[in-house]
Amino acid sequence: LSDQDMADLAAFFASQKPARRTADPALVEAGQQIYRGGNKETGAPACLACHGPAGLGNIRAAWPLVSGQHATYTAAQLAAYRSGQRTTDGDTQIMRNVAARLTDDEIKAVASYIQGLQ
Repeated sequence: LSDQDMADLAAFFASQKPARRTADPALVEAGQQIYRGGNKETGAPACLACHGPAGLGNIRAAWPLVSGQHATYTAAQLAAYRSGQRTTDGDTQIMRNVAARLTDDEIKAVASYIQGLQ
């Protein structure tokens, strides 16, 4: 693609309005607990500490927006961080350290909760 093609594609996708998604009602309570309060027993911090209460992230810190992200994608990325397959968190290993403290059920719940954040 040319530079102009890429700029045009970026402009097109940036102009799109995100689809409204919902969380699985059976997972909302557990997901909200993890997202807002973490897990004190395992030392997993609250997701909102970096991604914000509404999941809008922090651009200056390079912490991405997660609000409304597909649950299957979020769960897969958290599992990839936990296994060490994904390392985009650099030397700090922030996401790898967080994901290592989450069970499969916690990942599923928080991913669903994030999907419902709008």
